[in-house]
Amino acid sequence: MNRVTANRSITGSSLVEVLVTMIIIALGLLGQASLMAVSSKANNAAFLRSQATLLSYDILERMRLNRALAVAGNFSSAFSVESVDITGDDIDKQELRDWKARVEQTLPSGAARIGVEVSGIDICIVTIEIQWSEIAKGSESDDGSIAPTTFKTISAI
Repeated sequence: MNRVTANRSITGSSLVEVLVTMIIIALGLLGQASLMAVSSKANNAAFLRSQATLLSYDILERMRLNRALAVAGNFSSAFSVESVDITGDDIDKQELRDWKARVEQTLPSGAARIGVEVSGIDICIVTIEIQWSEIAKGSESDDGSIAPTTFKTISAI
């Protein structure tokens, strides 16, 4: 009989051990959920930046196709909220209006500016700035508004 009571006292685990294990597992799962949220935000930011890169390459190629108009400064534009601000039926105005519409559709609160500087006979420097709103940790300014993310490309055509 003595042997039977000795086996009963060794088996099983206490309620405290189970609770500690559950707390450790819960903290691990919360950490993993937080990591997934941060990873999702970073993935979205990288996607938007790659879209801005593709858009800047798109307008650069359009400008290279119409180099004479680009050198004349016809592709220069300021930041505008809507692409309908650009009027005219010329090819440069159509290209610029189409491109700005794509910026607005692709990026959240997207806006773009193009600056053209002619230096010398054969060199034309193009500066493209694309802005969009991106909600990320620390992107809010002092007044609570979201500071825009800016992507800038400088190229010679």
